[in-house]
Amino acid sequence: MTFLGSAVVLITEILSVPRWVSRGGVAIAWLVVCAAGLIALSRTKDPDAIEYDPQIVGDREKLDLVTRALLCVSAFMAVLVAITAVLAPPSGIDGMVYHMPRVAMWISNHNVGFFPTANYTQLIYGAFAEYSMLHTMELWGSDRFVNLVQFFSFLGSAVAVSYIVKRLGGGRWAQALGALVCISIPEGVLEASGPMTTYSNAFWIASTVAFLLAQNEDPSWLNTVCVGLGAGLAIFTKGTTYIILPFLVLACWWVATRESKVLFLKRCLVMVALIFVVNGPQYVRNYQFNGKPLGLPMDYGAVDFRIQDIGIRSTAASILRNISLHTGTPLESLNEKEEKFYRAAMRSFGVDADDDRQVIWAEPFIVNHMSFQELLAGNPWHFALLLIALALIFAKAGDPANRVVLWYSVGLITAFVAFSALLKWQRWSSRYFLPFFVLGAAIIAMALSRYVSRRVVTLIAVFLVSWGLLNASINRFRSLVPFGHWQTAYEPRKTMYFSYNNEYMAPSYIAAAEEVNKTDCANVGIDSYTALSDHDIKRSPDSFFTYPILAIIHADGRTRNAWFAGVHNLSAKYAASQPHAAACAIVCLDCAKTPAKWQEYAKFQNHAVFQDAVVFTNRK
Repeated sequence: MTFLGSAVVLITEILSVPRWVSRGGVAIAWLVVCAAGLIALSRTKDPDAIEYDPQIVGDREKLDLVTRALLCVSAFMAVLVAITAVLAPPSGIDGMVYHMPRVAMWISNHNVGFFPTANYTQLIYGAFAEYSMLHTMELWGSDRFVNLVQFFSFLGSAVAVSYIVKRLGGGRWAQALGALVCISIPEGVLEASGPMTTYSNAFWIASTVAFLLAQNEDPSWLNTVCVGLGAGLAIFTKGTTYIILPFLVLACWWVATRESKVLFLKRCLVMVALIFVVNGPQYVRNYQFNGKPLGLPMDYGAVDFRIQDIGIRSTAASILRNISLHTGTPLESLNEKEEKFYRAAMRSFGVDADDDRQVIWAEPFIVNHMSFQELLAGNPWHFALLLIALALIFAKAGDPANRVVLWYSVGLITAFVAFSALLKWQRWSSRYFLPFFVLGAAIIAMALSRYVSRRVVTLIAVFLVSWGLLNASINRFRSLVPFGHWQTAYEPRKTMYFSYNNEYMAPSYIAAAEEVNKTDCANVGIDSYTALSDHDIKRSPDSFFTYPILAIIHADGRTRNAWFAGVHNLSAKYAASQPHAAACAIVCLDCAKTPAKWQEYAKFQNHAVFQDAVVFTNRK
């Protein structure tokens, strides 16, 4: 998978240079990659391969009937998630204003260079998940399979956790338990059928840790290369990797033998070089954009995530806030009591729970209700199990068999503390902790398999898988099972783009897109107008919710090309490097009451108004 992920990045960056990012270019590139892979496999023969021996297989630890049944149920749960991912279109705020619009622009531009846009997040952030979505859209011709990027990360993470458990000293039953714990994480189950990118990030972090642990026992160049590429892909997926991964790398290095430690240090430059190979093009684009290789910090309100008064007290308060994301209950009265407890605890060491230096956009602190939608869902059962597992591991710290898992736990805890110390709290940020729960699944598996009776562990596993199955069946905004007034995965794709409480935009946006479809116009500008300055843009305004229009007008680089028009900010300088034909239609969002926009597009012969949106055309 690491080499396939690297191939996604390599293909995309190479094809971008001659502007060959197209269905044909991507298809030919993957045919070449597959052919090269088959040739390499045909020439590879492991001289140390062991012939199949029934006696050896029979001596291995056998899984009991219940565990095998649970694995089968988990597989069924994965099938439900896959069905949901294919049936439902991409949706959600981030998907519609950030992830998917950038993909649509790359498709129209036939390259992944920066482009004019009112929303800088479409430019500066890492893009591995979106590159993968780009390939599915180019090959299939629509967004039908983009959600599968997260789904396969969901499956891959369970496999990575099972392998990590093996490297921590667990047997087959512990490995199976680790996979079960991982695949049943509620927030993960809900997110795995959508276009968010956190599961991709969790997968690459878990893969990197797995290769690090493998390298301690087998310091081959293959493992070294996989560590470097895995870390590079994790970083290229989400910037939070810069905070999380270093502590895990240090923990894995610390538990290695002296020889492995020395060899790791000698090969560090190779691994760092591989990280730069994966991320280098984006670093260059960001540097050319605003002089910062990471793209941050910049004076743009939507990316102001850093805690401004880093210290012991603010870190302690942030830890409590982040814990609260995973302690919500179905009972509002109990949640209110929890909130009072957290507020009192923060007050006791002199911190205001609502301090806007520690809380994003001055949002008031609140304990979320237990939820079945990915932006607000917590992982209360897994959090409780992780606390119990950590307590057991530290209580048995003197056990030599626990040395590796002990330091692994220390690395994970330290990463969590660092994350809490540096980044502001958001009530919808439970997904940012998915990598912690994925890696924590290995700790839970090790502790429960060693120190808790098998019968109790089996009951716990049954409960977790059942809860995961429930989340897979009744996702709040794309439910497979009709449930109350919740959206199902069977509704029209046009309307489902507006899930997550954005339905109020659907009538005007769909009507505006259909107005364009009435014409034979092949070159369409989308004006995401906002009167806000860059500094004042915090929550994305409605005019940034552009992907549904791009999808409905079929802006696929073949039927239609589309770009962002009317851009006058820092990114406007890219207009010359992303040329396009003159627009024969402009969809101007939030423009109906803005005279300057009417004047800007006065050359168009016709206009149609749909609430706050205006469609300017030359259609007679």
